[in-house]
Amino acid sequence: MAGTFELRRGMIIEFNGEPHIIVEKEFRSSGKGSSLNRCRLKSIRSGKFFDQVFKAGEKVEELEVDTRTMQYVYIDGTEAYFMDPETFDQISLSVDNIPGGTDFLHTESKYIMTFYEGKVIYVQLPQKMTLQVTDTYDVVKGDTATNASKEATLETGVKVQVPLFIKKGDVIIINTETGTYFSKA
Repeated sequence: MAGTFELRRGMIIEFNGEPHIIVEKEFRSSGKGSSLNRCRLKSIRSGKFFDQVFKAGEKVEELEVDTRTMQYVYIDGTEAYFMDPETFDQISLSVDNIPGGTDFLHTESKYIMTFYEGKVIYVQLPQKMTLQVTDTYDVVKGDTATNASKEATLETGVKVQVPLFIKKGDVIIINTETGTYFSKA
């Protein structure tokens, strides 16, 4: 059992008899009354999101999970295949269970996977990824207004807004949580 003060993002808990993952957590404490945690939970079985408030002193059941770092290998239709770099065991996972689908699947990246009862229940993307720009248009002189940006297609197929100086073939760093340009590599 864990107290509500121990709740953290990414924690797997049992709620209403089912496993849930805490996607977001916000601690609130007013001057009077008890403090509380506003949490956004995702049901692992149904995939549905909902908000829940836990008051100070409440207890929740933290589930025993196994976490492993896996490397993306390839995709075959709607299944993505990952390999454990230590044991070379491979697993397949539906693309629907991966945050962002195929937008941030890259063979040189490592993904942290959480297993519960032998099944993958959560895939954590790397916070930042280095990807190559495969398509973008050239800037016309005079298009340099403040904070101007343009659309670029990256090697995984995802489209992001980038600064005007980025060209086709450049390697850039993307923040996977927001899906936005971070910097040039």
